[in-house]
Amino acid sequence: MILGAGTPSRQGRFFLFILASLCWGCSPKLTAVPPAAPPLSRDILGYGVVTASYIRVLDEPNAGGVALGYVREKTILQVLERRLIKEGDAFVCWVLIDGSYQGWLPESAIVIYDNEGRAETAAGR
Repeated sequence: MILGAGTPSRQGRFFLFILASLCWGCSPKLTAVPPAAPPLSRDILGYGVVTASYIRVLDEPNAGGVALGYVREKTILQVLERRLIKEGDAFVCWVLIDGSYQGWLPESAIVIYDNEGRAETAAGR
């Protein structure tokens, strides 16, 4: 069977496909590395500024926890973890902070910022 000029035969197309597959298969493998951007690259969730005049830092995320100490309004703390805890019929969000004390605060007593500079600006420093 004679084909017109410029039209590859079925065997020719198959050979080109195999050759192209082999060449692409030999190329180096590229590995996708995500950029070092929050939240994947952070050990902390952010920086919190205390909004209550005084608030107890508790040893566990519930109102019945033991007080480890107190923090004052406009204190900047690292926020390490956030938990949603069921208390009665409602859910309360608690945050694990690290500062003068490492313990739990209700999230309603703190405003969380993504970096320390924003937290310092909000605290008026």
